[in-house]
Amino acid sequence: MTSSWSASCRCGALRVQLASPAVLQLVCHCTDCRAVAGTPFSNFVFFRARDAQVSGETVRREFVADSGHATVRECCPRCGDMLVDRTAGFPKVIGIVAERLDPPFTFEPQHHVWADSKLPGVAIPAGVTAYPRGAPA
Repeated sequence: MTSSWSASCRCGALRVQLASPAVLQLVCHCTDCRAVAGTPFSNFVFFRARDAQVSGETVRREFVADSGHATVRECCPRCGDMLVDRTAGFPKVIGIVAERLDPPFTFEPQHHVWADSKLPGVAIPAGVTAYPRGAPA
């Protein structure tokens, strides 16, 4: 199992180096994630924040999430891709958009969060834990 990963936006101007294995993989169905991704849900992989190095210019979008926690999304000013998610509710981890992780990373979510907000027709696979609201602390 690889213990280091990298991720980048589509144009490569914003990058993240991650010097530890993933600690959590999840799918989020909240309205904030749907809006920023422009998709029915967002896929996130979380790593220890202390082991993450972000390089390149970012546009920071700060807001209070449905959870009530201050949240920062870091996006590329060139291509607009969101790459990084940081929330005050989980200060020791950094979320990376799963689709932006370089191969051979395989996204295998253990949880779906904000399942009460999921769009009709979106199925949650059997064997995956679904939380009606946010992830448990």
